Amino acid sequence: MFPQPATTRRLPTPRIFTLACLLLPAIACARQPVTPASTTSLAARLDRRAPALLGEHGVASVGVALIEDGRVTLAKVYGQQAPGVPATDATLFNLASLTKPVTAEIILRLASAGALSLDEPMARYWVDPDIATDPRRERLTARIALNHQSGFPNWRTDGGGGRLAFRFDPGSAFGYSGEGYDYVGRFVEKRVGRDFESLAQQYVLGPVGMTNTSYSRRGWMRDRLAIPMDTGGRWAQPQVSDSGHWSGANNLMTTIGDYAKFVVSVMNGDGLTKAMLAGRRLPAAGPHPPFACKLEPPMPCPRALNFALGWVRFEYERGPVFAFLGMNDRPGGERTAVYFDPARKRGVVVLTNGMNNGQRLMLDVLDVVDPGSPVVAFLRQRG
Repeated sequence: MFPQPATTRRLPTPRIFTLACLLLPAIACARQPVTPASTTSLAARLDRRAPALLGEHGVASVGVALIEDGRVTLAKVYGQQAPGVPATDATLFNLASLTKPVTAEIILRLASAGALSLDEPMARYWVDPDIATDPRRERLTARIALNHQSGFPNWRTDGGGGRLAFRFDPGSAFGYSGEGYDYVGRFVEKRVGRDFESLAQQYVLGPVGMTNTSYSRRGWMRDRLAIPMDTGGRWAQPQVSDSGHWSGANNLMTTIGDYAKFVVSVMNGDGLTKAMLAGRRLPAAGPHPPFACKLEPPMPCPRALNFALGWVRFEYERGPVFAFLGMNDRPGGERTAVYFDPARKRGVVVLTNGMNNGQRLMLDVLDVVDPGSPVVAFLRQRG
């Protein structure tokens, strides 16, 4: 059902896995409007439980954000940013694959502004030298790449000897691919004639107010990076791309507050035409991964799981929920998660700097944020 672990693009040791399998908590139940008292109570519960959960699972730190009624009502950070250094609201987490929704949003806003088309052949402006003689390059479009139908492996180091190659014809099958997101980013640079990071700043980071977010190393990151730690208590090195060497699929650095603001902006449809917003919320045309849910009773199960432009879409009777989950399984690593219901303007973000037990920690944190949530039941049955 889900993509298998795959080696990252730049380092031979790290591996990335994305479980894009989240759904909105208590979607079948009516929600009461958020009140200051309820937010205060939730913050108090997190203050009591989060430090204990970090110790129980051997994870160094966690950031949690809750969005209610289209606004960020809670953003908290717990644990250690580095040995002996407390994590704070300014701590920078590696997003792992939660980078992909940001990359997709940049491209959708560029398309909404008329700077490019999602359906024009990318080969007119960009062809990776590794596939320069493969005629299938002509079939690649931004839409196909954003929907994980490019035909590329997750990373070119996945059994390809370090060379990019097609595994299937573009658009003919589903295949989760970080390479596809990097490819479409290179296309955008050539198409618009500007570097991708400056476009990110103009179309998303700046308008949203994400002043603590970057695809690559910046001077203001000094002494703010969340250092990954494994369950044995061993600290590793944070994975931050050198300045200018960005990836559209992995390693965006941000704070919990910045990413929560991004989710609000996405829910609002900022920077998109009405047609683009409607298109982003639809399931992608063409093939999708197989899906099954074995929960009993089946109430927490979505009716379908489909990829959309930059997100995974869960289909429910009351409407779709959009989600993504990321993992870097290099030493220490990260686990990250986001999901939101655009109709109800509600969502949750969880960021950690520990891969080994990060999934269990995130589920237990979600139990605190959303007691009885079917998202937790669904993820727990996935293992």
